[in-house]
Amino acid sequence: MDFLEKVLSKIARRYALKRCLSGTMKLGEHLDKEQMTVLANFFGLAPLKVNNREEVRLIFKDLLQNGSESQWLKKIGDTLGYPLQTQSKNNAGANRNATQGIYASLVLAYPELHSLFAVLQEDDSSIRSILSENNEKKGKEKCFAMAEIISFLLRNSEPITVSDLGARFFKDSKALRQGELRTLFIKWLRLIEPQSELLDEDDLLASHHILHDRLTVNAVLYGPVLYEKKGITFDWISQLYRQGETATLGWSNIQDIDRIYLQKQDSCTPDLISCENEAPFSSLIHQKKNSCLLFTSGFPSSAVQKLYQLLAPLATSCHHWGDSDPAGLRIAAIMHKLHPLNLYRCDVSTLQRHNKKKVLLPLNQQQKNDILNIVKNQPDFPFPDELLFTLDNGWLEQESWQASQEITNQEP
Repeated sequence: MDFLEKVLSKIARRYALKRCLSGTMKLGEHLDKEQMTVLANFFGLAPLKVNNREEVRLIFKDLLQNGSESQWLKKIGDTLGYPLQTQSKNNAGANRNATQGIYASLVLAYPELHSLFAVLQEDDSSIRSILSENNEKKGKEKCFAMAEIISFLLRNSEPITVSDLGARFFKDSKALRQGELRTLFIKWLRLIEPQSELLDEDDLLASHHILHDRLTVNAVLYGPVLYEKKGITFDWISQLYRQGETATLGWSNIQDIDRIYLQKQDSCTPDLISCENEAPFSSLIHQKKNSCLLFTSGFPSSAVQKLYQLLAPLATSCHHWGDSDPAGLRIAAIMHKLHPLNLYRCDVSTLQRHNKKKVLLPLNQQQKNDILNIVKNQPDFPFPDELLFTLDNGWLEQESWQASQEITNQEP
């Protein structure tokens, strides 16, 4: 069986299970040039996406923009040498009417999910898939429960597990761990925000504060910080700071803080700098002894976000230092949305200076696509100048940042 036949057989099995072409499907990883050419010749380039792990995924909604589901099923079946069984016209018509009825009811019940329903209006295959596995009443109940979960997650800012969600909304802690509900859950999570197709499943869940467990949620902080809980003042973070050491706070430390303080240093309230990567964060500890430093460790966890929200209003100013690739700028945008900040060592003037030194790294095609998608889908993105400069010139890695007298004088 050749490479293309294996891929198409996988799609055929998926269709036999789901009765529709929807969501995304992994076609392979670390594929060579010949294999990518085979896929591009059959599917076209538009529905093929490569993520940071070099996984190649087929995006079905993009595939169906260049042909209907029935046309693609015929093409796949012709290549495999056997027809893919489709629904009868009567069943398909009944399913379509039920789907439209459920869609209309969801729109009325959950106006806050307009962005999700705008996509579902174009591609309702996920609702049809649930209906094909259940009677209409049961299918409707599951769709409404899923909409309730999505609505809850848009408001939620605290860590939660998939088991918690299953128990809360389906009275079954295992409901969202696998099967049709898990498929629908991941599908709708990806539909509610741009760029989600670029995240693997764990990162997608983490972006909505959904974690395997709450015990591993923590934040690393360096600063003169005290906090009060239930009438007791805790100064251990500040004591570690005076020793030149960082503090690691678990979610239980951060939860239910009554008040938090930033102690003045040399009669001045510290500024707050969040930092994406470990080595640059460690260097800041020696360079910025009077600052409060927060390590995001890539995309910020629930604990990092909560701690930033608590500390940012107390600081004289807030800054973020990260890579200037699209992922790094998205991290900065997440922090900026929690509390406004300025870019630090990765703003456009710094990028221009480093461009002259020829230390910027070229973008791969996926990174270029990421930036174009942000420009298209996020008109309010807070750092457009850095985004477009990076698209034209390449990106600055934190570890490649080089000091200059001009920049150093402007730093907080």
